[in-house]
Amino acid sequence: MMDEDVLGAFREDPLPASGVDVARAVRTGRRQRRMRAAGAAGALALLLAGSAAVPAWFAGGSGPAQLGASPGVTLGPPPPPCPSPEPTPSAAASPPAAGQAPTEFEILRHWVDVSSVSGMHVLDATTARYWQQVFLYDTAERFFTEVLVFAAGGKPFFGPPLARELAPVDLTGAESAGEVGGRPAVWLPGRQGHYQSDVARLGWQWADGGWAFVAVGDNTQEIGVQPSAEAMAGLRDKARQVADALTIGRGAAVTMPFTVAGTPECSRLTRTNVYRGTHDNGTPFVRAGLVFGRADNTDPLRFPPDLSTEVTADSVATPQDKPGSVNEQVDGHPAVVEDGFVTLHGVDGFALEIRSPLGRDALVAYARSVRIVEGAHGDESKWTDRPVRP
Repeated sequence: MMDEDVLGAFREDPLPASGVDVARAVRTGRRQRRMRAAGAAGALALLLAGSAAVPAWFAGGSGPAQLGASPGVTLGPPPPPCPSPEPTPSAAASPPAAGQAPTEFEILRHWVDVSSVSGMHVLDATTARYWQQVFLYDTAERFFTEVLVFAAGGKPFFGPPLARELAPVDLTGAESAGEVGGRPAVWLPGRQGHYQSDVARLGWQWADGGWAFVAVGDNTQEIGVQPSAEAMAGLRDKARQVADALTIGRGAAVTMPFTVAGTPECSRLTRTNVYRGTHDNGTPFVRAGLVFGRADNTDPLRFPPDLSTEVTADSVATPQDKPGSVNEQVDGHPAVVEDGFVTLHGVDGFALEIRSPLGRDALVAYARSVRIVEGAHGDESKWTDRPVRP
């Protein structure tokens, strides 16, 4: 199969408007994630259910990862069982010329640095092939900020509050916002939505072909009611302050508190995520994870059909968080084992979660292959920048 045929076999669907209350996510210390899979996922789960060992589908350490979707997605059938292989690093395109954004990002490398943003803390950071996203909050958890940076291959999509349809960014009628980093910037036109709230969204090309956006909203704003002119001016001031403090470019490596045994066959690493919150009992915690799949989404609001494997380590979760959820013991660890999901508690201080369209035995076997980095619990300096073992 030619690469063009593979790329035409994927479809990206807009997600409906999010119902997530970010402030509540901070307070409760849990962020709900949405898994979308192709119809083939159920069949694959049935096929692999009851397997006593890690199936060949997970044996990805013996060759290059597999190519997923691309920026050129179109309507079409679900993805084929195993797309064409991804080019090896030696065959990858040459680095972009000075001033140009790369077509894609290195997933295990941060491309946006928010360390100079004052008065806010990072809630959540995600790296992906075509975009990177960071959520920040002020100490009072009133004002939230989203920083979203795209590679040249990304496709920014936004919509008004409560919208069920998203659309590509259209700067027709945009209002000049001066410059950010020496490049022309604009305030995006019309009502800009984020988690059901109106926001001030500032946009500019951080490099030729690569867009960056900073959105700031107010959690005390009533849903469905537009902010006053004075309130919107205040949000714009905050967005400008954040934008001016950003550093965008190839930065520090992404680190994880665990390692996995290679890349699942017919998959490649598609995302990383680190979420920080506070447990109901007041204990700060971190959830760090990797996502493997065959399809890369070109915008964080749209996902093509995919079969994905998610590996997450939670630094504070215990069986007491969900009484009655533990249904067996695995190697002495209290465990929650279901089709497509397993959690092992008390693994060197972490709760280890695996999500994948597999049966019980295959999931447990894969969970056993994940290794927590020595000393990683409570000390992020011990985390590894090589989470995928060869």
